[in-house]
Amino acid sequence: MEEKAETSSPWKGYQKITFRFVTLFFILFIIFLDWSVNPVLSKLYYYGPLSNLLDNVISWIGKDVFQIPYIIISPYDGEHNDRTYVYLLYFTMAVVAVLGTIVWSLIDRKRQNYNVLYYWGTAIIRYYLAFTMFLFALYKFFKLQFPDLGYYTLTTQLGDMSPMHLAWAFFGYSYEYNVFMGIAESASLLLLFRRTTTLGAIITMGTLANVMAVNYSYDVHAKLYPTALFFMALFLVLKDAKRILQFFFTGKAIALPVIKTPVFQKPWMHISKSVLKIVVIGYFLIFSVAGNIEYQKRSEDMVEAKSEYSGLYIVESFVVNEDTLSLDDPVRWRQLIIGDSMLETVRFKEDSVALINVPVDTKELRMYGDPTDLFEKMQEVYNELGIADSIYYGMDSILIARQKISNYYFEKLDSNTLQLKGMIKNDTVHITAKRKPVNINDFRLMKRRFHWINEASYFY
Repeated sequence: MEEKAETSSPWKGYQKITFRFVTLFFILFIIFLDWSVNPVLSKLYYYGPLSNLLDNVISWIGKDVFQIPYIIISPYDGEHNDRTYVYLLYFTMAVVAVLGTIVWSLIDRKRQNYNVLYYWGTAIIRYYLAFTMFLFALYKFFKLQFPDLGYYTLTTQLGDMSPMHLAWAFFGYSYEYNVFMGIAESASLLLLFRRTTTLGAIITMGTLANVMAVNYSYDVHAKLYPTALFFMALFLVLKDAKRILQFFFTGKAIALPVIKTPVFQKPWMHISKSVLKIVVIGYFLIFSVAGNIEYQKRSEDMVEAKSEYSGLYIVESFVVNEDTLSLDDPVRWRQLIIGDSMLETVRFKEDSVALINVPVDTKELRMYGDPTDLFEKMQEVYNELGIADSIYYGMDSILIARQKISNYYFEKLDSNTLQLKGMIKNDTVHITAKRKPVNINDFRLMKRRFHWINEASYFY
């Protein structure tokens, strides 16, 4: 039998104010910051008014309110980097939520409780959190978030790794650990059902606490995002917090009440709600899994396409115009790494690196340098030319034409030798690189796998 919402129990003043703020902030968060989880919001962002609205508002707040002198880079779909833009967006959402709470409190001050609105508000948060966490679980199951270790990671000295690179190497080494993390994140699906909401929220809080610990400790680019998700899960637990504490610390028998649903006057409304729930859950689960399968297939096809060229190359000659650069020259390339699913790179003197992209169908190598510098250059193009599909898909050509990134064409001289030709500003460059005969599985880290019996610690 459908349980009905209680309408008589009054809420305390602080409970109503807190509920108003939290509801407003989380709804704003879902709509304006994490649109990528929802395909409808994603289209509204890029093909509707959201993108321009946010960019204009955030740009004004950054430049006129906080006097920020540098370019405020807007995120792309699904990105959770803690950029200045995102901090300003959090600030804006908090201010709007505070103002909205004040107005809401003034015009609705006589209301006794928000039991019905609490149901719908928590339903939105439950579904959003469940779908979001399950997406991250799928990234673990399909090993898309933490790719297998490649030549760049395996040939980088530990002391030259960034903290985030070290964390990604740790997670990328073991598929079994990825499955373990995926199972923990999949527990968020318990949030889809009212009777298992509290259990799902508690497990999700534990999972997100671990994510936060890693992201804060290893300087991962997304710190605020898992923190916000953690507080969403905490919000779902708060209604039962007192009972949970009594259970653990008093020994009393405690029952956790299920969130009450609104009263439906007509049977068809109840049937429609049930059908809608099935459709929403089914749609998301099916298309999320299908999307990850498709993405994995594209990744595998890309790896296969590069298999002929993949490897660690030692640069044997680097000629600028007619001058052959010595090994001590900082401009000269030392190593070239192609086909690494984590990072394709050029190494210079003293292991400084520049990131590259190698589309083998056109036999090009595009060197971007520092990622932050690249995003700033891209933002400059968007600021000048606007955000459109033609700009997005033509970004590489635009940056090459403006000499913001370096472009080289390569050909295979023999099975292990590449020759590259390109330009650095107005100088002609010729590069010869020979592939080093080394196999991924020859590294000690890759050879040493699980052992039940260890007579001594294998710590070297």
